Amino acid sequence: MNGIVDKSYFKDLMAIKETIKKNQTNTIYVVNSAMIITYYQIGTIINQRKEWGNKYVERLSRDLKEYGKGYSYPQLKKMSQFAAIFTIDEIGSQPVNQIPWGTLYGIISKSSSKEEMFWYVNQTYKNKWSRAMVIKQFELKAFQRHEVEPISASLSSDEGEQLKDILKDTIALNFINEKDLVDERTLKNKLMDNIISFLQELGPGFALVGKEYKLVTPTRKNYFIDLLMYHTKVHAYVVIEVKIDEFQPADVGQLNFYVNAIDDLERTEQDNETVGILLCKDADNYVAKTTLARLTSKIGVSKYKILEEIPEYLADKLNDIDEI
Repeated sequence: MNGIVDKSYFKDLMAIKETIKKNQTNTIYVVNSAMIITYYQIGTIINQRKEWGNKYVERLSRDLKEYGKGYSYPQLKKMSQFAAIFTIDEIGSQPVNQIPWGTLYGIISKSSSKEEMFWYVNQTYKNKWSRAMVIKQFELKAFQRHEVEPISASLSSDEGEQLKDILKDTIALNFINEKDLVDERTLKNKLMDNIISFLQELGPGFALVGKEYKLVTPTRKNYFIDLLMYHTKVHAYVVIEVKIDEFQPADVGQLNFYVNAIDDLERTEQDNETVGILLCKDADNYVAKTTLARLTSKIGVSKYKILEEIPEYLADKLNDIDEI
């Protein structure tokens, strides 16, 4: 390799081999964490020799063959990229070293900003997403949708934070086609047919209590809630009313009644106040916010979107923000 002093190269090679050996010893205790740190350290060494070019990395890959395919030329290039993006402090303060390497590099390669990268790292760790699930979340533009503030009742800061843990601006229904959106019954049946995907999209902690949940009042009136959920992390019932069309102010009265009734008839001392979600096709921000403005119930609005609708929806939202 032109311009490379053998003495400096072999010093690097010995440092990398020593780093790998330490990793192999540490794997007995903390497999993934030790490996991620090792890859970072190797990437840092490589980046200190950037002026030596790709032949330096190619030579390293040949001289590290004894340690297996994990130190091939493509892998070493990935380590270099990894070390160039993160600092050691960031790795320590974020759950970076808790994410499997293949998943972590997938996040790195697909993210368009460091903010997005850290969001996916934290969500992957928090929700225990697999690599396939992470790829799916990128396809559904989960980070961009997270950036859009959901519409909810004007609650105190503590109540608002609790609602934010449950509420999303948009629910991506990638398992539904336009032809499935003919009426509310068909839509609800599709949600039940794909209940695992639907619960995953709602977020961690959601559990289904019942569809068309029968609510019997003390006066023997029967009502049927579209979907009754329980959130195991917030410890609260969640009432979801599904509407095939755009948000209408009248829909909130029905939802508010269900939320109050569940609080009165089902909630125990161990449960927090019931939350209501109106899941509709779309919502005019002014109409929705004005309708919810003085409500004391924890109610919010989520819009459902099929996969094809998400890019246009997010583009419109971005334009709305730019115009403010």
